[in-house]
Amino acid sequence: MHRTSALILACAAALLVAACSSSNPAEVRDDPNSFPVVAHWTAVSAPIAPATVSGQLKFEQRLGFRSDVSFTVSGPPGGVFQWRIFKRDCSVNVAAVNNTAPVGLVLFATTQSYPDVTLDASGKATINTSIAGWLDSLTGYSVRIRPTATSTFNGVNPAACGNLQYAPAK
Repeated sequence: MHRTSALILACAAALLVAACSSSNPAEVRDDPNSFPVVAHWTAVSAPIAPATVSGQLKFEQRLGFRSDVSFTVSGPPGGVFQWRIFKRDCSVNVAAVNNTAPVGLVLFATTQSYPDVTLDASGKATINTSIAGWLDSLTGYSVRIRPTATSTFNGVNPAACGNLQYAPAK
């Protein structure tokens, strides 16, 4: 009796291993561009007087918790600017007390996700970067620009601001 049960279990285990190894091999994805785009976000960041800097944002959200971002900035030649994406639209001009606050500006991702923008002699520059994270299609976001400074940019009183617009991928 014990021998028959052991033989049946051994055969069942061998069949299970054979079935798993041949019909569904593990797939490794190590190329971030192999993840499909699931949403498109765009924004036009308009100058806020007296500033003259503006920007155009293209944000492609991919599966895999990653987004490819292109941000083109125009302004005074040689100008150096910081830019950030914040939760809340351009009508909000107060910093949140913490990252879970229901009101106020909350930074999307980390400050390291946003390289400074240095404009060339013609007053233009394009930044291409990848940002870890996803934007929620039911939440308002804004992209804000300010001249580079030594203090932390909390989104308040920007030189330019634009609300992000969502479109699903087709």
